[in-house]
Amino acid sequence: MPGLPPGRTSSVKAQDKTFILQTEFKINPKRAIVTTVSLDGQVIHRVERSYSQVIESDEDFKNIEAAIVSQHESIARKIIANSSDFIRQTKSIKISRLDRLGVISGIAYVANVEDKLNGENPPMVYRQAKLIMQIGDAITTTSRVGALKMAAIISDQGKFVLDRMEEEGHLVTLKSDADIGHIISEIESQ
Repeated sequence: MPGLPPGRTSSVKAQDKTFILQTEFKINPKRAIVTTVSLDGQVIHRVERSYSQVIESDEDFKNIEAAIVSQHESIARKIIANSSDFIRQTKSIKISRLDRLGVISGIAYVANVEDKLNGENPPMVYRQAKLIMQIGDAITTTSRVGALKMAAIISDQGKFVLDRMEEEGHLVTLKSDADIGHIISEIESQ
């Protein structure tokens, strides 16, 4: 397999605002081309298009690269044509914690722990994350340390951060080459 195609990042200026576009190919939890649009540090728009074709040859690789470029440029054109709609959207939209975490560089996947546990056959890592949250809650009620806000997990399964900044538990799966300390700093600033 030729590997994963590179993503694209660019900015679009419209009505004295700078929109940041980021398009990438994700393989977890499913194959998709994902474009996020940020304004003033907040994700205001997200487009996710499933991509089921397997990348087995150089031609397949070129096709997905072209699809990434096409989606990225299409969203950029929409912003230029309808920038006031995008700006208005930022005033009315509340960006979820899950979406804010999902655009941090170095993060492969973000999931709500409770949602995953309520699904069929939840992976063990989510059960372990729930146990860590329960331990954190027990410590919180019996000490003056304060509430558990974040936990770093490094295991044979990978590197994870358990985020509880807004009470819900989000398990953040890091890319293999991500610096866990840098990711924790980024999560704290969200």
